[in-house]
Amino acid sequence: MRLSIAVAGKGGVGKTTLAAILVRTLNEMDVRPALAVDADPNSSLAEALGVESGRALAEIREESSSPEGSPASGAGRVRAVEDEIQRAITEADGFDLITMGRPEGPRCYCYVNNLLRKSLDDLSKNYAAVVLDNEAGMEHLSRRTTNDVDVLIVVLNPTLPAARAAKRIITLSRELPVTIGHRMVIVNRVGPDGVDPEIEHELSMLDVVRLPDLPEDKSVERAGAVGRDVFSLPESNPVLAAARIIVEVLRNTISTA
Repeated sequence: MRLSIAVAGKGGVGKTTLAAILVRTLNEMDVRPALAVDADPNSSLAEALGVESGRALAEIREESSSPEGSPASGAGRVRAVEDEIQRAITEADGFDLITMGRPEGPRCYCYVNNLLRKSLDDLSKNYAAVVLDNEAGMEHLSRRTTNDVDVLIVVLNPTLPAARAAKRIITLSRELPVTIGHRMVIVNRVGPDGVDPEIEHELSMLDVVRLPDLPEDKSVERAGAVGRDVFSLPESNPVLAAARIIVEVLRNTISTA
């Protein structure tokens, strides 16, 4: 069974931290190797995982495109792009990381983007799991960064603006020509009083799977604030405990689909 997960949400809700925690949890639950894909132009997933990011695919795209709008084509170009992607991979214990980099500039990228997508699709087949950390908002959907995944997880804080942003992302995911097996939401940083009833009502209207909430945890916040990776968290951390349950739910959902 291969599991592909795309993590999305508005800025500041903790999606990069969740993506990194999922990579760690998959690793510890023997769903490995995993491919972590940093599709956020801020490119902070490497830091959350405690590794150095490799060359961004955006640089490969720039070099492989033509200012005149007519990029070279053919088998040689395909092989060159595939070789550059292989060199861009950061290898770690139980997972690899690839970084997408910044969005397109003014050139013509259609041909090169298609090459990159195909090469990434082929690459991902070598992994037991793929975790894609998307950029904030909905642009990743319109640009089809998130295209063929088993699960789209939309992360939100327990606030009405975050819940409404999650609704917009989920709605757009249903309107665009993208293939998503299951749409799910996770409420992050939930305090001891739980989620406000008004927010619960908003979430109940989304027609998606509600994954277990992630508790508010100061040690996770502190780790992110001082640049410590998710592997520095103790195994007893409550967020990690919740993540293990979430991965079991994901595995069961995909295996019975």
